[in-house]
Amino acid sequence: MLFFHKLAVFTISLLTSVSSAHPGSASQFERINHLIEQNPQSQPLMIKRASLYIQKGDTKKARQDLGHAASLGDPVETAFEMGKLQSRNDEFKQAIASFERYLKRYPGHALAFLYSAKAAWAIGELDLAMDNFNAYFRHASNPHPGEYLAAAGVLLEKWPQDFAPALQLLDGAMQRLGSVPQLQRYATELELKRRNYSGAIERWRSVETALSSSPQWKLDAARIYIMAGEPTQALELLNQVKVQLQGLKPTPARIENALKLRELELVINPTL
Repeated sequence: MLFFHKLAVFTISLLTSVSSAHPGSASQFERINHLIEQNPQSQPLMIKRASLYIQKGDTKKARQDLGHAASLGDPVETAFEMGKLQSRNDEFKQAIASFERYLKRYPGHALAFLYSAKAAWAIGELDLAMDNFNAYFRHASNPHPGEYLAAAGVLLEKWPQDFAPALQLLDGAMQRLGSVPQLQRYATELELKRRNYSGAIERWRSVETALSSSPQWKLDAARIYIMAGEPTQALELLNQVKVQLQGLKPTPARIENALKLRELELVINPTL
């Protein structure tokens, strides 16, 4: 028993040393190749190198390493990386099967649920995609806001005329993560699409403290007020942007904002 404990600790230390290596691809491969030379029977190291090959896009070598890794121990241990490889090759049904095999062994593996959700979405299996997204959100300690946006996309594809489920998901995400501007912006656009202008204004105002110093926030707010039929509020914001941009050195972003400013002014008053 002590031997296996030491072996596990040694393997973890090897993988940690690879993960903490210089982020450059060449450096990582050089390090893990050296470790594999020292430990040619290590399944975790072989799987780790396969993962690096998947990141690099070298699917042929990744598949070779995963095949070799499967022969060095329990093949189920290779199923997560195999699923990633199959997804990269657009073999989505096979990928889902691989992730399901892995999840039977590791039922709390958040990323396996996430990759499986995206594979299911890719082939139009929307119910399965949402089941897996929801499982990912349950098991992930710190889910990325972008994954909530992806899940909202699944719901919008499932119910293209009903924005309520996607908005409910986004609101749940912001209860968990806070009022993330990325999520609130998307929710605001959905409110605009369903012509709930007061809801859109309320949502965009909720991130005012975080973003109001940005001309972009004011331009977006002005656009919403115009759509809501409140040109006075919109014009006040546009004047603030005009003052903010005056005297600043022109940059591509500022030039674009100035053009947007002019477009919105003309919407309010075409005679300007």
